[in-house]
Amino acid sequence: MSTIVSVVINKKYVIFLLSIKQIKTFLYTLRGEKIDIWYKMSLRALGTRLIKHGTVLIRNTGKTREFNTKTIIAEKINATVSSTSTSNFTSNQVIPRRFGLRNVGIQIGLQARRILIDNVLNRVTNSLAADLRKKAARRILYGDSGPFFALVGVSLASGTGILTKEEELEGVCWEIREAVSKMKWNFQDIIDEKQFENSPINLENLSFGKPLAKGSNAVVYATNIKTETNQQDDQLSISTEDHDDINQFPFALKMMFNYDIQSSAMAILNAMYRETVPARVYYNNLGISEWEIDLAKRNKHLPPHPNIVTIYSVFTDFIPELQDCRGLYPAALPKRIHPEGVGRNMSLFLLMKRYNTSLEHFLQESTPSLRTSILLFTQLLEGVAHINSYNIAHRDLKSDNLLLDTTEPEAPMLVISDFGCCLADKTNGLSLPYSSYDVDKGGNTALMAPEIMCQVPGTFSVLNYSKSDLWAAATIGYEIFGTKNPFYKDERNNYLRSATYKEENLPPMPDDVPLIFKMLIKNLLQRNPSKRLNSEVAANVCQIYLWAPSVWLKPESAKLPSSTEILQWLLSLTTKVLCQGRINKSFYKSDKSDLEKGGRRTYPEYLLISSFLLRAKLSNIKAALAFIQDVNQNY
Repeated sequence: MSTIVSVVINKKYVIFLLSIKQIKTFLYTLRGEKIDIWYKMSLRALGTRLIKHGTVLIRNTGKTREFNTKTIIAEKINATVSSTSTSNFTSNQVIPRRFGLRNVGIQIGLQARRILIDNVLNRVTNSLAADLRKKAARRILYGDSGPFFALVGVSLASGTGILTKEEELEGVCWEIREAVSKMKWNFQDIIDEKQFENSPINLENLSFGKPLAKGSNAVVYATNIKTETNQQDDQLSISTEDHDDINQFPFALKMMFNYDIQSSAMAILNAMYRETVPARVYYNNLGISEWEIDLAKRNKHLPPHPNIVTIYSVFTDFIPELQDCRGLYPAALPKRIHPEGVGRNMSLFLLMKRYNTSLEHFLQESTPSLRTSILLFTQLLEGVAHINSYNIAHRDLKSDNLLLDTTEPEAPMLVISDFGCCLADKTNGLSLPYSSYDVDKGGNTALMAPEIMCQVPGTFSVLNYSKSDLWAAATIGYEIFGTKNPFYKDERNNYLRSATYKEENLPPMPDDVPLIFKMLIKNLLQRNPSKRLNSEVAANVCQIYLWAPSVWLKPESAKLPSSTEILQWLLSLTTKVLCQGRINKSFYKSDKSDLEKGGRRTYPEYLLISSFLLRAKLSNIKAALAFIQDVNQNY
């Protein structure tokens, strides 16, 4: 058993990690008394003696290096703790600043980093490595974790076991998340997002193409940002060009329909704030900056994620006369444009990345391969895990709200869009008081989880949305794997109702679907939410199936991998991602034959691995492995 001993020297705390036996040995050496005396001393007396002789203890510790490994580790922990007050670890991140850093203490990660650095670098003994050790240590301590993983991986592979505690292993997971969050994915056709941060965007800055989609609450147009030449030539008009080239119009502008909100930026943002939850920049053209700051403080914001729709900017403006507007949405137009329109003059506009299609249309027009279906379902669960980790519930998941970037046909990139029904309440989180039937439960009642659908209002009644999105995602899993969603009506009017269905009535999935995914979807569709896996563990099950060693997935594997084996795998994935993160997007393009042979991975696959590493935690990975083992042994 070890204990933490804090000694006050010159009004500063010095921390040691010592065993009881070591404490007795030190004190015996310093005082020359028999060890038996210390057995009889109270803890208070022991502490008094340690404080009294702390100076001698520190001096002897500094002069001699004959203490055991735990004492050396304690000094390194102390050095790390002291350095945190002067070191400033900052970085520019592509994926959200706080993404994946919420569950593990920063102090543990810093301690583990220093411990690992010293232990690993001290193993490099050849004469040519002296400068390398200094440079590597400098780079590791000040933010570049590239060499960190290579050195730690070699040390783990050697079986020397420099990591022996779960806290230190979790600290390495923290380091993995930190390193991947700093990674900058470089490719030639990336959109420069800084242009939206430097100056506001409004309709005068945009040129429009064809309408892409129209719903009951909004319409989406293909659009692009005008060049400086075009803006100088005609700053007040809005062009409507008859082109549908995604390269010419790489953006999509979503215009919300406004029937009853007054034409005021403040009122519009207040009423439609849910749509702006994943937005990166808030702007309006009337200069109400104080209101925008207050709005951001009162409402939750969802940081960027590869599987969440990219919204570059949000602004309010007057509704323009666009192509086919009188035919597509005449009622939503103001009277100044259409005499029979009942819409208001102003509304909310969201400038987004343009996606090729929706999941609904993609599945109608093509039959994806099994691996493509697995990648799509994994991305869906990753997006749900990200949303729920910030205590936000989407509440309107369905296949036409899931958009796809099909640049890589065998590995489309899936994003969750349309947050108009989301729950993003800073006060209540995912538990919404349900005092009356007037409380909005969200959209799409067909895919509303049973715990929400069956809840009855009352004084102490609560709507628990912690696993409702996960339930809806599992129903969409039926569609992704090539069969009908059992909760949608068919031509024979056969379907299951979320309020009354029984788990044994769930239809079987296609035979080619792996057993792990069949049982995962069955688990997520249990009526009792407490019996479902949480969103992070569910996503981990899919990620492990895709990237983990195959021996972990075999039914005959009776023993779960150890923490060190899991960490070796995580470090291997991290090294791969870090090495590929500075290569152009064209590097990731592979034809179908390369993918089938297990060759180079696609860009969406690397982003999927990065999403997994950005929230990697040993406890959740072990829970996912335990679920896989239970499936293999019992089914």
